[in-house]
Amino acid sequence: MKILLTFILTVLLNYITTAQTISKSQEMVLMSDTYQKAYKLGSVYYKTGTNTPFTGILYGTYDNGNYQTMQEYVDGIGNGKWVDFNPEGIKECEGTYKENRVEGPVTFYYENGLVKSKGQYLHWKRPIGEWKYYDLKGNLVHTMTYTR
Repeated sequence: MKILLTFILTVLLNYITTAQTISKSQEMVLMSDTYQKAYKLGSVYYKTGTNTPFTGILYGTYDNGNYQTMQEYVDGIGNGKWVDFNPEGIKECEGTYKENRVEGPVTFYYENGLVKSKGQYLHWKRPIGEWKYYDLKGNLVHTMTYTR
């Protein structure tokens, strides 16, 4: 019973922190309701029916309706926070976009909501600097420094 209560509280906390991570006060558009044009890196996103690059949150869902991803865009370009979820709706990882690159701080999570690893990315998911790795109980088990 104690384990079940801990799991439920962890999942609830996970949803609360996700809501605080990406502001849902911005316009939210399903990715399938957009179209793309080529960009120097990736694509520029446009809301279907407009010619203006999209600013707000693009999201994708699984067949069960749970969020798969939520990503902040400014003028059609990935700039801001992103969060990915597993099919059960539990946050798997979160980080930042800079000019359509996954760059800056990133955190990966266990299904119990505790941090699995965290560090920095540079130039599209290239680990850089100090990364910390944790066990399922949240104990730091390894630190690694990545260099260029």
